[in-house]
Amino acid sequence: MLRRRALLIGAAGAAGLSLAGLGYRAWDRGLWSAGEGPAYAPWGEWQGDGAEGVKQPLHAAILAANPHDTQPWLFRLEDNAISVFADRARNLGSFDPFRREMHLGLGAAIENLVLAARAFGWKADAQPAEGRLSLSPGDTPLLAARLAFTHAPPARDALFDAIPHRHTNRGPYFADRLIGMDSLDRFTRQAARDAVAIYFAAGKAAREDLGGLIVAATESIIADPEMSADSARWFRTGRREIAAHRDGVTVDTAGLSPLVTSLSKILPDMDAQSADQYWLALTRDSQVASAPLLGMLLVRDRLDLRSTIEAGRAWQRLHLAATAEGLAAQPLNQPVERIDRDAMLGKPDTFGPALTRLAGLPGWEPTFVFRLGIPERAAGPSPRRALDEVMRA
Repeated sequence: MLRRRALLIGAAGAAGLSLAGLGYRAWDRGLWSAGEGPAYAPWGEWQGDGAEGVKQPLHAAILAANPHDTQPWLFRLEDNAISVFADRARNLGSFDPFRREMHLGLGAAIENLVLAARAFGWKADAQPAEGRLSLSPGDTPLLAARLAFTHAPPARDALFDAIPHRHTNRGPYFADRLIGMDSLDRFTRQAARDAVAIYFAAGKAAREDLGGLIVAATESIIADPEMSADSARWFRTGRREIAAHRDGVTVDTAGLSPLVTSLSKILPDMDAQSADQYWLALTRDSQVASAPLLGMLLVRDRLDLRSTIEAGRAWQRLHLAATAEGLAAQPLNQPVERIDRDAMLGKPDTFGPALTRLAGLPGWEPTFVFRLGIPERAAGPSPRRALDEVMRA
């Protein structure tokens, strides 16, 4: 009898320890604290303080879209001016060998900066740097643009108001809820400029063609061990990693269902091959399959520095305009990432010609592929570094 009681007590103790261990892991992996803590504070501080002068709009700039949430920007305050630098050490390696996507992100930050400056009583004249993106450049910060500020009457618009609500939504969209032509016309007016053209794959056949290229490019990427590893470096899996880095793609922003998100936090991390296969399935079966609208931004030369920054500004305007209308957006830029990688390896470009034919715009090169739609569930914020961390003396 005593022996049986001791066994029961021991079993109960072991179960308690197991539950305690499970509870600690849930806490450590942020199961109950998604989107909370200092790493997410910049989203609530996005309007800054009027006493900061031209520094005030930078609080909005650091909330811009950018590849893998690498936040590859540095800012330097000058007399009524701000210089924007590419923090090239924060790169995606073989995933972005020309740092083209890095500069798309810088363009997005510049657009937020211009919109916020206008709302706070400044006119910001942005002058991107001249030049051409080169293969695998060094990590030294490089000037991307300079913005000169002059006083102007405050002008607040819907794009500015959408800044704290714009998040990349990687979850499923309602495939049967189409986006009207009026909205597409508004998005075209927001995004298209002399240096940037926009194409919407609105018809079923066009969506299937572009979706097929996105899936094929994803398959090609996961078959490339170097690209896979360079992407995986920016995935943050627990609350301590998020707090330490305040960047990267988190489980909460990966587009998983609430159940799978919870399991991903509790269970051991998947190995690289399993994670790649899951990404492929998510891309093929959810993100592409549920998208009522796919599209792309095109430029005359995807490696021209000014054109890349202008394309990044265009994407930020488009994403903000979509957010203001209650829509979700996500980059699906795998085909262009594969174009850059093949150029790095000296391989023939198979995706570029196919994308150009699909867009029907001779003389233009694709630089950004995306999807738009009405989301099944809202997206959460991504972690952000504090503004003082990205200021350059």
